[in-house]
Formats: sequence, structure tokens, C-alpha cells
Amino acid sequence: MRFVPVSVPVAVLSVLAPEAAATATDGLLGCQALVAAGLGASILFPSTPGNGYQASLDSYYSLIVREIKPACVFRPRTAQHVSKAIKALSKLPSGKVAVRGGGHSIWPNNNVADGVTIDLSLLNQTDVHLPTKPNANAIASVGAGSRWTSALLEVEKYGLSITAGRVGTVGVAGLTLGGGLSFHSGRHGFTCDDVTNYEVVLASGQIVNANGKQTPDLFKALKGGSGNFGIVTRFDFAAFPAGPLYGRMVTAAWDQRDTILDSFIRLIDINEEHPADSQIVLYMYDPMAAVPWLSDRRATQTYGELAAASSDNAGDRYVWFSLCFQNNKRVIDKATELYQQLIDETQGAMGDIDRIIFVFQQLPKHYAQKNPGGNVLGMDKTLTEDSIVWLGEAFAKTKEAEALFQSKMAALTEELEAFAKAIGAATRWQYINYVNPMQDPLKSYGAENIAFMKRVSAKYDPQGFFQTRVPGGFKISHVK
Repeated sequence: MRFVPVSVPVAVLSVLAPEAAATATDGLLGCQALVAAGLGASILFPSTPGNGYQASLDSYYSLIVREIKPACVFRPRTAQHVSKAIKALSKLPSGKVAVRGGGHSIWPNNNVADGVTIDLSLLNQTDVHLPTKPNANAIASVGAGSRWTSALLEVEKYGLSITAGRVGTVGVAGLTLGGGLSFHSGRHGFTCDDVTNYEVVLASGQIVNANGKQTPDLFKALKGGSGNFGIVTRFDFAAFPAGPLYGRMVTAAWDQRDTILDSFIRLIDINEEHPADSQIVLYMYDPMAAVPWLSDRRATQTYGELAAASSDNAGDRYVWFSLCFQNNKRVIDKATELYQQLIDETQGAMGDIDRIIFVFQQLPKHYAQKNPGGNVLGMDKTLTEDSIVWLGEAFAKTKEAEALFQSKMAALTEELEAFAKAIGAATRWQYINYVNPMQDPLKSYGAENIAFMKRVSAKYDPQGFFQTRVPGGFKISHVK
């Protein structure tokens, strides 16, 4: 492929961005390429008052991401708009591009400085297709800019549900492309396992459907392979009868943790016989309360209402690290020790922290057997013991606190991982939706899946557009 530079007159630059008219940056060249492609009505510029540019930035979950200023924000209304944009941008020799679904990532995966951010938030419709043949599934077609609350509330109008995320403000696209854990995982596996078809815009601009019959290799690679292969514009999920879903959140004093943890460990032990049961245990430290406490969350009413009731601390500077380890009380006790040590060591910074959270989520081995070999997560071979997904979070208010907890949490994670390995209780998989950029989740999928994803990437993106021009996220080309 030969790249064709786009010439941008200074007069045009003055219209697009007066403050940068003297210098045609890569980002402005990208924005102008979109205008030349007839997409100007869907582009938001920082220099145009009241056009929604700042509102788009303010709607990101993480303050770290909100502070990034793209040259323009492109908000497509159809997959065809996305196709035109990719065709135009791929002709340029350089210029960074970001792709945003729900905007919930805490890292700058979905926004880019002085580049083009493709904001899919207008692709937010959910359509339910009821079966016309016996024993066929209903299908919920969900736009890639949707968040889980709107999708769930729509499918529940038909008495149906889908293997959705557990917090309503989380985006459908990011969670699903990273595999996806759900209250329904005990019966249906990972969120990606219930996708029957992806509508995808490739690096060439071609729109394809990836499913078991059409492009089956791409279909499998998208089941956990994140944004390495194209821009998914629609997810078609197998829907199923919603049935009753009962839930509760219990807050307990810190000295009750062993009772709650024993119940949690037992639930994982017997989960294959009781796959509808789900439990999440959280350690929470709020500096205003000055004591740690626990929240025991179980999956009230319908799934959509449960997700909609979930709350976020939007606007903080988040620090996340994640590991998996076997369902072993010794590892949880080590995590508890490190949690208390972290609180003690950072007392001087507590005025700049909203809260510190450790989250423990179930990962029984039968989750990986719902779709064996049908995704690239690798757990059908590596998840040999019932396990736990651990997530450590710090909610920082300042850059200084963010840097401090980035360092502290990195060291803590390394120590916890070393302990789990030393007692033979480590689990190889890393959940891509939770890890820190310092970690390497794709490597945890195993050599066979890494090689497979590299072949798929080379086949559908031979020029490496999504490996080099779209810097956000974990790149399969970077895995050795």
C-alpha cells in the first residue's frame, strides 16, 4: 500500500483550528482528511464553541483520560461513517487514532493527544430479534457505543437477558472485547462467548461480519483479543430468558472478614453445582472513615436495574493492578496483609485519596469450559484450578498521589504474585480489562493463542494500522 499525503492549505487550517494554523500537525491532517471525506458534520473541534468537544471529554470515566486533548473528536452515526473515516485516515503516512466505546477505561486507551479520537457513543442502539424457528436463540444487537444499563433494560422488555457486565456505566465494547466477566458467567461463560456475530470495520475500511461461518478466524480472535483487529461497530449476543435474579450488598465490620471470606471460598468450591450463584468481596478503605470495611455483593430485581444502581467515583485518577490466583485462603490472607501495610505506609497521602479498594471475584474453572477453544483467552487449557480474580484500586485526587500509588501498588502486586507462585497457587491468566499498562495480559493467553492472533492481525491488517496508528490498549505485535 502506498500512502498518499493530504495537502492542507493554511486557510483551511485557520478554519479548523486557528491556534494551530501555522503548523499542520498530524492530528490536524487527520481531521482535515475526515472533512475531505465528507464527514465534517460529525467532527468536533476544540476551537468551535458549544459544539460538544469538551462535553465529549468530560464524559470519560477517568480524569487521566479527560485531560488528553485530541485534535478533533469524530462521532460517527453508522458503520459506514466509520468505514469512510478509516479509509481516509489510513491513507495518511502518520497520525494517531483512538477508538472510544463507553469511555470507561481508566488508562488512555480510548483517547489520544493531538490525534483523532473516534467516539462511537452515537452507535448506542439495542435491537432485539426474536426467533422465528424452533429452538433458535433470540439475538440482541447492541451498538458498540452502548453502555450496559441501556442494553440490559431494552432486552428485559422482552423477558430476556444477556451475559452482560455488572456495572451499568461500563461500555459494552471494551468489556466484551476483553473477554468479560458477568453475573451469568456460571451458566454462560465469558461475555465474549455469547457473541454470535461481530460487525467489524477493518483497516482497509471494509465492513465485514465475523461469525462461525464468515471469517471464523477473526471471530475467534475478537473473543478476548481486544482492539487488535478492527473497530467493532455492533455486537450480536445470544439472548436467553431472564428469569429471577436476586441480589444484595452487605456491609460488614473489618473483624468479620474471615466469616465472609470462608463463605466466598466455599461458594467457589461448589459453584459448578450451583452455577447461578455469584459473589464479589471488596475491601474498602475510606480516609474519611479511617477504618477498613468490607462489602459483600451478590447477584435485586432485574439485571438492568442492578447494573443501573451501581455507582462510580467518576473523575478520579485511578490506579489499577490485577492478578489471578487459586481459591486459596493463604493467598487472600497475604493480600489482606499487604492491604493493611499499604494503608499504614501511605497515611501521609490519605488527604489526596478518595478510597483504596481490593476486589476479589470468583473464577471457577468451569467458566472456561463453556466454550472450549472458542476464544483466545487460553483458559480452557490453563485454568486447571478454581481461582480468584484480584483487583487492587487506588482512587487518587492528584498527580502526586497517583504516582505514589502507582509505585506502591506495583510493588505490592509483584510481592503478591511471588507469594502465590511460591506456594504453588498462582493462576496464569490476567484479565485484560483490569490490569495496569505495566502488565502483559496477552502473554498470559499462551503461545498458541499469541501465534494465532498474530496471524489474524497480519491477515486482516497487513499494514499494521491497528498496531502502529492506534496506540491505545495492549498490542499483539508487542508480545514476544
